[in-house]
Amino acid sequence: MKLLLTSAGLKNQKIRDFFVAQFDALKNKKACLIFTIWEESDWLWLDGYAEELGGIGLVYDQLNISEDKNLSDLKDYDIYYVCGGNTFYILDRMRKTGLDKVLVESIKNGKFYVGVSAGSIIAGPDIEVAGLGDPNDVNLKDLTGLNLVPYIITPHYNPKEKSEVDNFMEKRKGESVIPLTDDQAVFVEDGEMVLI
Repeated sequence: MKLLLTSAGLKNQKIRDFFVAQFDALKNKKACLIFTIWEESDWLWLDGYAEELGGIGLVYDQLNISEDKNLSDLKDYDIYYVCGGNTFYILDRMRKTGLDKVLVESIKNGKFYVGVSAGSIIAGPDIEVAGLGDPNDVNLKDLTGLNLVPYIITPHYNPKEKSEVDNFMEKRKGESVIPLTDDQAVFVEDGEMVLI
């Protein structure tokens, strides 16, 4: 399993270079940009992702999981780039479309997972930490994540949120909670973790 869990995707040059270095040639890889449209402003983020991925020469398909889709052919991708947004809504849509099962199986079979913000939270054991910033407007009861990693990622960490994050870490004592700034990422390969 290979996962790159980020707050802000590949915007940071060091993180982008690290990602590119994981492949012999990106031009031979098939990628899928997975996103949701929770509110109208979410469309603006897509331009940024297009610039990021296009800037490194990665050709990709887009998948809006806000719409019901047939996801049976998603196993053909080498890279899954799971965008941010409202974490509760994204996990709800993953479950309703069956994407959660496709992702878990594909990543366990060697495909590469890039999480951005909510996409990073969802890779963990649960998404409770998303409640620090996202409203649970879909009334999601089961907060179990994809369990691809045993870490709880807290994206977009900044000193103003220190007390909230500290309180969450105290509540989850004994579990690994990793606060990430927008210039940090966690790379996980076969259980080994590196902070970038």
